[in-house]
Amino acid sequence: MRDNSYDRTIERNYLQKWRFLISEYEAVKAGRSPQFSRVGDFYRHHGTCSQTFRKYYNRYLQSGDEAALLPRRRGPKWRERREPPEGIEAEIVPQARHEPLRDPRRLA
Repeated sequence: MRDNSYDRTIERNYLQKWRFLISEYEAVKAGRSPQFSRVGDFYRHHGTCSQTFRKYYNRYLQSGDEAALLPRRRGPKWRERREPPEGIEAEIVPQARHEPLRDPRRLA
């Protein structure tokens, strides 16, 4: 059976799409695009908003690396929001002593 855990098909497709969009966007900006006369037409045709496109485009220009075209992880940074273990343990241990049948990991 094939192991799909390291399949990079989605990444390849994503990068291919963004490479195409960037080249076409630059042609529109330079006035060389036969299909689009304005950038708004380009956004509308490809179904993207200007903020999203510019976010990825500027990130790509700054880094110069195609990996910048991939979406980043979302959500809070785990290390920045984590309390020190001493504080958490100080709250959980007394509760666990009063409720010995419950799993201490679920008390928090």
